Amino acid sequence: MYNILYTPKSENNLKEIFSYISDDNKFYAAKVIYSIKNTIDILKIFPFSWKNIDWQHNMIVESKYKHKIIYYIKWNNIYILSIFKYQNTWE
Repeated sequence: MYNILYTPKSENNLKEIFSYISDDNKFYAAKVIYSIKNTIDILKIFPFSWKNIDWQHNMIVESKYKHKIIYYIKWNNIYILSIFKYQNTWE
């Protein structure tokens, strides 16, 4: 099983997502973050099952609220690089 490690940028992305949604509804914001983290947990078991962006980076999409999660794998670690709304870009 792989370890999940969040970069400072991805942690900040989660905080921004929560903050933006919680201005209207804190309960809904918590549901969105929970869904994103559940999607990330899938990577512990199936890290290579998702789309390759380039030779180093992969992407998984959280299906319910449409957030892209960009990550890369090194040894037994999965580094979460960025989390953002589907229509935006990660760079």
